[in-house]
Order: sequence, then structure tokens, then C-alpha cells
Amino acid sequence: MVMQTKWKVILLLSAIVIVAVALSSWFFNSVMKEEWNRERAAVLSAYEKTILTKAVKVDRFVGQKPYTVIQGEDKIGQPVVVWVAEDEIRSEMAAGGITAQQAELATMERHADATIVRALPGIMNNAPVWEIFYKLPPGEEKKDQYFYDYYTFKDGQLMDTWRLSIR
Repeated sequence: MVMQTKWKVILLLSAIVIVAVALSSWFFNSVMKEEWNRERAAVLSAYEKTILTKAVKVDRFVGQKPYTVIQGEDKIGQPVVVWVAEDEIRSEMAAGGITAQQAELATMERHADATIVRALPGIMNNAPVWEIFYKLPPGEEKKDQYFYDYYTFKDGQLMDTWRLSIR
């Protein structure tokens, strides 16, 4: 009798876990569906309108307007970066600018104790940039401080630094 009850409890808990996982998966997919469709459409548009033939990485950059940023390759395997907005599409050969690592290094030279969170190509003031998101260890505020550095894509000149202030 005790064994039967134990199996019922195990089966009931297993069913609850399975339903919870299924519902979580469904919820995640329904939330992300619009973003995935936007990324897919941007990649297809980049294939049609630029020299991009292989997408390697797709990100979202939101500056003065939102862009889907596609890092990939042309038909001979050279790296290409493509920015796709609702009303605009532009591309640059990666060799025509600095690399993400060079932009990160420029930030590390300015702040040796920085921890780089992300490097992303973007558009600022209608020009391609590298956006470096990083954090600095706690100072007087006793909290990590977060910053964005923007470097020109072509030559790596520092354009601007934004500090996130969360109060």
C-alpha cells in the first residue's frame, strides 16, 4: 500500500515537471518568435542586397534606430559586416576597419581593470562603430559601474563614452 502511494506521487511529480518544461518551452518560443523572424528576414535581405553569402553571427544593435547586425563572409570567405534597418542596408568589409579585439584592447588600455562584456558593430551618427560594453569594479558607489565606449569602425578613434547610471 505504501509502495503504491509512493509510485503515484512520483508519477504525479514527473507529470508536473514535464508540463512545466513544456509550458516554459512554449512561452520562450512565443516570446522569441518575433525576434527570430526579424533576424531571419534581415539575413535574407542581406543575402539578396549585399555580397554576404554566409551569416556567422547575428545581433541586435539599438542606437538612434535599431539595426540587425550580421557578421559573415562573402563568396571568397572574406569577413563582411552588414547592418540592416527597416529603411536601410549597409555593408563593410571587415578588413576595412578595426577588429572587435582591437576595439576591446583600446578600452583595456584606457581602463586596465575593465571587464569586457560585449563587443558589437553598430551605427552612430550615421557611421559604423564598434560598441564596447564593459564594467569597472566598484568604486565609491560600492557597485560595479557599466560603460559603453564607441570607436570608429574605420580607424578605431574613440568617439564617445556613455556611463550607465542605475539608481
